[in-house]
Amino acid sequence: MAQVADAPMGSGGTSGGGPSKRAPRGAACLNCRRRKMRCDGARPICGQCIRTNREIDCEYTDGPGPSPTQVLEEQIARLESRIRELEHPELVSPSVTLNPATNAAGRGQSPAGSSGTGGRSLLNQVATPDILSSAILAAPVPVLSSDPLIEPPPDLVRSLVNAFLPHSASLSFFLHGPRFMQAMQQPNVDSRRAQLSPALLNTVYLWGAHLSTSNSLRAYESIFQVRATNALSSALRESQYSVINLIQAEVLIANYFFTMSRFLEGRYHCSAAVALALSCRLHKIRSSTDHGRGRAGTHHGEQVREYNLPPPRDAVEEGERMRGFWYVYTMDKSWAVAMGSPSHFNGAAQNGTHVDTPWPLESGQYEAGGFPPDYRNALTVFNFVNGGPAPPVVGRDSQLTLRAKAATLFEKATALASEWSSSGIDRNGFYGRFVAMDGLIDRFIASLPPVDRSGSAEAALTSLVTHTLARAATIQLRSNFKNYDRMNDGKDFLAAQAAAMAIESAAVTSTYADPILAILWTAVCRVLIASSTTAGSSTAGAPQRDTIRAMLDRVLAAMNRFRDTSPLMGLQRAEVRREVGG
Repeated sequence: MAQVADAPMGSGGTSGGGPSKRAPRGAACLNCRRRKMRCDGARPICGQCIRTNREIDCEYTDGPGPSPTQVLEEQIARLESRIRELEHPELVSPSVTLNPATNAAGRGQSPAGSSGTGGRSLLNQVATPDILSSAILAAPVPVLSSDPLIEPPPDLVRSLVNAFLPHSASLSFFLHGPRFMQAMQQPNVDSRRAQLSPALLNTVYLWGAHLSTSNSLRAYESIFQVRATNALSSALRESQYSVINLIQAEVLIANYFFTMSRFLEGRYHCSAAVALALSCRLHKIRSSTDHGRGRAGTHHGEQVREYNLPPPRDAVEEGERMRGFWYVYTMDKSWAVAMGSPSHFNGAAQNGTHVDTPWPLESGQYEAGGFPPDYRNALTVFNFVNGGPAPPVVGRDSQLTLRAKAATLFEKATALASEWSSSGIDRNGFYGRFVAMDGLIDRFIASLPPVDRSGSAEAALTSLVTHTLARAATIQLRSNFKNYDRMNDGKDFLAAQAAAMAIESAAVTSTYADPILAILWTAVCRVLIASSTTAGSSTAGAPQRDTIRAMLDRVLAAMNRFRDTSPLMGLQRAEVRREVGG
């Protein structure tokens, strides 16, 4: 991945005006290791980090205590242990209490070194982006308390919410919009806070600051990041706020950290959202087979809560729960592939961890009454992947349903491809599974409605993500055996071509896109680059090479459009440009 402008590895960096010395092997700080820079190993902050103004990222793993990164990794491990307990309650006893990271704010992370290897990560080593632009840094720092319980001035709140709302669909906002706004417009702060938790409010304000076109508003971004993480930390230990509010806040801040190319923090909050969704049994809504209730336990005297949600008040509230679950599911599946880690939703059907919650409806359908009172469902994802009986039709698939199915195929295709090896595998059996998965992906793509640009820009962008995920599934399925003729059929190039064409069909006008598109478009570009190289090996291939370059330019132009609001998009675009040689 292209790096932020620093001295190249091996050049003579300086610290304090003098020449720097290379630290002994294994003695470099974590930041220099991630960025592949020469490190002098100076303590407490190395010369390279001082020279590049990255003192906050300089840390060592061999000190008397764990580094902040190690602390966050340990917390992720505890969260994932908690998720395993929720998936297999019959095998283990409760052991951990959810408690988010509070010391990791301000640190950019790469996925390297993450625990768990669900497959090869789609991310290379990436540079830590600058959090704020120079224009923002030059603006006067606003005075605002870091206490998330102290409400900002009303005019500021109004401006931040107005900056957030146009992009809410791309941010995986699943709460009912009119009810959210009704609560936001409560004139009394206490009345508003009774319905919307400080964690949710501050993550909305954080996104509003980030997406605002006003430098004076964007100057609040770092403050609201601290407020949001502090609010989430305390909210997990308290019970007076809606857990659905809390899941929404975790989803929003996970998307924020992924957008900022801060993968370890993004993964942490994504895992927290998964743990909360499972603890609420959101994967068992309207299940025809599950009658379980949550349970509670203790660990070293601490209460370990599982949330026994009361029945929803109405169809709209049930819709929030269903859509919230599927947004969490889709985020987990997509970023598991991006980071090369296992999905938390891969339980086998027979152990009780399968998903029974029906595929979600559109928000308007819940307003109209939602599912019939006696509607029940089972094995939702299992039946989709394995060709089981389809659930009763409640209308055409919603946009979120299509996206969840595409994310399922993306992750399943990647997992299947990772099983391939040149020896020790039943090739005929593997080929049978390959053909079945390839056929499932093809049928799904054929069923997708075209990218619709006649409606809202957000709807077109959501459709674009779904189409790109599905095409990326075809690419990932072929990612590990390009040299095996039986499966080297060129469909990865056709999928990349279709993904590039979908960008033109969407005619995107938004200034922000889901960060997973940065990963998907990078995978698309790499297939196009490889195809261009192959076409360029002969004179007859020159016209095709020019066509491929035009498609590549189209994808890079789309990435360029979103780089101002997504540092990850900018970094991935720079990496592709480096790989293509310009």
